[in-house]
Amino acid sequence: MDTHTISPPQWKTTFDSLSRIYDGASASLEVLTPDLGAQYEIENQPLRGISYDKSGIELHFTTRDGQHLVHRIADPKQVQIEESDDGLVAAVGIESAGKLRSVLHFSAPKASRLLGGH
Repeated sequence: MDTHTISPPQWKTTFDSLSRIYDGASASLEVLTPDLGAQYEIENQPLRGISYDKSGIELHFTTRDGQHLVHRIADPKQVQIEESDDGLVAAVGIESAGKLRSVLHFSAPKASRLLGGH
């Protein structure tokens, strides 16, 4: 497993690429907190996109029964792409204020070269 830190100026283009590549793909969202440890907030639901602006990052999902889910990460501090040994994007880790970490896990990893220069 290899981890790459994405610099803030690259967040928007990286998330735009991930949104395009993984639109409709099954993904899970794990939230790690100092108090409760790791908890899955969303499990194996279709990802609809990741957006970023100065106020934060939003992860958009559509459940299999058509509901729209949004997970908002305010005040992001660090974004990392986790690749498997064969160069596939396995997950995106996002750290925010208060040592809260969210990890977006992809069920069917895609080649990191599809993202462009991260």
